[in-house]
Amino acid sequence: MAAGRNGSPGDVKAILLIINLFTITSVVQGVEWMSFQSRPDIRAPIMDISLKNDTLITPGYIFLAPYETELPGPYIYDNDGNLVWSGADGSISELFHDLQVCPYNGTDHLCYFQGKQIGGYARGRHIILNKDYAPATTVQTGNGLTLSDMHEFNMVNTTTVLIAVYQPRRYALGAYNISKDKGWAMDGVFQEIDIPSGKVLFEWKSLDHVPVSESYTPLGLNPVVGDGLSNATAWDYFHLNSVDKNADGDYLVSARHTSCIYKISGKDGSVKWRLGGMNASIKQLDYNFSSQHDARFQKENDTVTVISLFDNASNIYRNTSSTSSGIIVSIDHRTNTSRLLKRYQAPGAGILSTSQGNLQILPNKHRFLGWGSNPSISEHTEDGTAIFFATLNNPKTMNYRAFRFNWTGQPSDKPALRTYAASPGSATTLWVSWNGATTVDHWNLYGTNSSSDVFTLLSRADNQGFQSTYTSPNYHPRTYAEAISRNGTSLGNSSVVNASAVRVKIQ
Repeated sequence: MAAGRNGSPGDVKAILLIINLFTITSVVQGVEWMSFQSRPDIRAPIMDISLKNDTLITPGYIFLAPYETELPGPYIYDNDGNLVWSGADGSISELFHDLQVCPYNGTDHLCYFQGKQIGGYARGRHIILNKDYAPATTVQTGNGLTLSDMHEFNMVNTTTVLIAVYQPRRYALGAYNISKDKGWAMDGVFQEIDIPSGKVLFEWKSLDHVPVSESYTPLGLNPVVGDGLSNATAWDYFHLNSVDKNADGDYLVSARHTSCIYKISGKDGSVKWRLGGMNASIKQLDYNFSSQHDARFQKENDTVTVISLFDNASNIYRNTSSTSSGIIVSIDHRTNTSRLLKRYQAPGAGILSTSQGNLQILPNKHRFLGWGSNPSISEHTEDGTAIFFATLNNPKTMNYRAFRFNWTGQPSDKPALRTYAASPGSATTLWVSWNGATTVDHWNLYGTNSSSDVFTLLSRADNQGFQSTYTSPNYHPRTYAEAISRNGTSLGNSSVVNASAVRVKIQ
């Protein structure tokens, strides 16, 4: 691996400090991305791991889709910060959001949003990839609405998904000194869609159920919020950012600009209760939240609902806490009250993330948090103990949500090999990688020599992360690499490549 900043090559220098059970890793400041001799087209953000308890962290991979970075894209990392897969397609004008494993058609797939950001929302499509990273299908809005938004892609079963739509709509804003026939508001819409047919199974629109008077975000606050005078500058009074569904067919909606979580009837779309906001129907006894994201059902019966959410606690203009956190709360419907069950904060002094973020409950009950506008991620045990913390090394980078999942990737393309020898007769260096492959245990490296065109085994090279490197003291004019699984099965060969006397430039 080689790393650099602003096009200047450099080396990543890792300092490992072991204290008791914890491994603390630091990357030299200023180095923001990594690239590779075998795949010079790939640039991935560097993950600076500052806390890692190897005995407790959950096995699996880390799924991110950072933007405001060298090359936005969906990326998978391992627990040591090594790149596993880059899905960046070279575009710097589009962003990616919400990379996750989803159970499409009963098997694991990769899902994410890709599109163009327009202020606080986006227009694009939701992409589903097979385990070989080939497209399986895409999901788009129905009923003639605008293109899909970036804020939600939630599989509720193997063929049905919840997505968000930001739909400008004519709306009477006379109370805000805008002529009756000239007002525009942004409708927070969600749809439940049957993926194979594209049919809209359910649709809900915020303007039909939540008045603009509930917004904490004033009309014309900034260009992102909008001035309400045109289709392009519609007032984003609601800002829907997550949708979930329970076993009874009702929905949970989070709206950042009203600082409220709504339970929505799956029968008629009516609001069954409000948690937070100006017109709360449930009293918060020992906590507050604001500008929140990622509200999810966790448990529910006739008398109690337990939900999780990411409490941003700030949108810069309005603050309810000095730090953001993931929280779990319990709602008692007999008394219409709610209490805080647990709060999860970043290690040390905490983090204030004024936008984005999520809280994932892992199968082993650990908590995995993405810190949104701060490019950090963390894992905590159920009791709140932080056991993993990492930050992308570019402080300007943001990441909407972060996840941890198990994943088996079997790319359909060949492994990539690059070979260098300064001159005939000199030592030969081989660099090999296979973007997205998760089952490679080691590489068998083969080459010819100056006196024979017959390929012989040069060495076995252990898997060293995204890219593995081997240097032979001898000259090998032609080489290829074979990927081997843990049980000894051959997974695939690279193409045969000729040794080059020109070093690969990593930029």
